[in-house]
Amino acid sequence: MIDVVRFDHVSMVVPEIDPQVELLESLFGFRYAGRFEEGGLIGANLDVPGHSGMSWEVIAPDGPDSYLRRFLDGPQGTGIHHLALQVRDIQQARAALRAEGVEPWGAGDDLAATTGTAGDEPAGDAVPLDAHGARESGRVRDVAYIHPRRGGHGLLFQLYAGQPWHVPEPFADDRADTLGIIAINHLAHASSDRMELARWYAQIFGMSLVYLQADSVVPPASGFRTAVVEASTGQLRIEVIAPAGPDSFVAGFLERRGPSIHHVTFEVEDWERAVAACAHHGVALFGERDGETRGVPWREAFIHPRDTGGMLVQFFWQAEPGVWI
Repeated sequence: MIDVVRFDHVSMVVPEIDPQVELLESLFGFRYAGRFEEGGLIGANLDVPGHSGMSWEVIAPDGPDSYLRRFLDGPQGTGIHHLALQVRDIQQARAALRAEGVEPWGAGDDLAATTGTAGDEPAGDAVPLDAHGARESGRVRDVAYIHPRRGGHGLLFQLYAGQPWHVPEPFADDRADTLGIIAINHLAHASSDRMELARWYAQIFGMSLVYLQADSVVPPASGFRTAVVEASTGQLRIEVIAPAGPDSFVAGFLERRGPSIHHVTFEVEDWERAVAACAHHGVALFGERDGETRGVPWREAFIHPRDTGGMLVQFFWQAEPGVWI
């Protein structure tokens, strides 16, 4: 498995940078940390409130000919583009991938090909500058990728070794008109086979299985089955969701978009504050639920992608903040 130092950032692609940065600051309480322009894209870094220790990156095409246009025009559209991890040794990471039958994809390959439609293959040897400067002073940095269609189960993974590009400063979001996020709780990764993908995360990144929905639990045909793995760094979890039947909403998602990130879940400190923030910004909620797990009460709701810049967002509150349930 890969020796992971930290989960670095989540990257999302949007048509325009400024409106998305404003949204992430005003509703989500993210903190702007800088802007950059590189071949084919413009971008911004933001810090996520709370204790996750991760950044959030927004990238957008720098013009009509940008390779990101193919991503935006494809089945994925606006939303999550890649997940970046800092590794201890990039050669060890490449060897670990090959041991699991995944050919790493890096310098000398065309990153733009990840933004095309199914069947596209890397072409040429140009490496577009990725979202933190893969090239420094004319040299290629130690970066490798797991291609979304050749090993990444629909998601692009960026692996790098060396000094962190950007280490977010931990901070508490104390504004009254924001969600009050205290952590990135998990990314939900849709797949046709929950155990196959959960094992993949364990074998590739050393993540631990922390929850497996029992086969005896029969969800409605419109629902899903789940397996949850946790990062060895403790920064976040991945919830693998698979259709419970052919009429499942997850089956519809997979048919439209293929395996990929279905939603992002943030933990909030105060439920009423989060709900009030959405009302303040004119953002409607849906799918509100509440319950209790191991004696800990919780509540959750969803925000539609049209109100978040293209990603389905779930936020939840629990009576014991910061504790995994």
